[in-house]
Amino acid sequence: MEEKSGKEKRLDQLHEEIKQLNPEILPDLNKMIRLYSQAQLIIGHLDADALYTAGAVYAERKKVYAETIASSTGTVAEKESSAELATYDLRIAEAAAKSESRKWQNLFKSYDNLIIALRRDERTAFEELQKVNDLYER
Repeated sequence: MEEKSGKEKRLDQLHEEIKQLNPEILPDLNKMIRLYSQAQLIIGHLDADALYTAGAVYAERKKVYAETIASSTGTVAEKESSAELATYDLRIAEAAAKSESRKWQNLFKSYDNLIIALRRDERTAFEELQKVNDLYER
């Protein structure tokens, strides 16, 4: 297994911080929202990195394909077959990078939904506090 990047380590730190918080406590809930938002920023960078990798591998695959076609002899079908074989590993690497990007995109979207739900909880808790304060002010 490859070592985690600095961004992934920071994301792990944010997750650990979030685990320590209690969403029933209003200041903790507010901090959770802030930490999930920070996590989204990191996730956006990780997705961008994965997309860059996918694009770079795609470009390399196209280059190798073209070079193989140009340097091969035989029929068009034989040249294309040679080029496909020469680019197989690059296709696998490209698929892996796209998969990594999709993973980050999905996590980003799920955090979006989670933040919306937490904000709704925060608003509800604030409204309940307002009602309690109004009762005591009478």
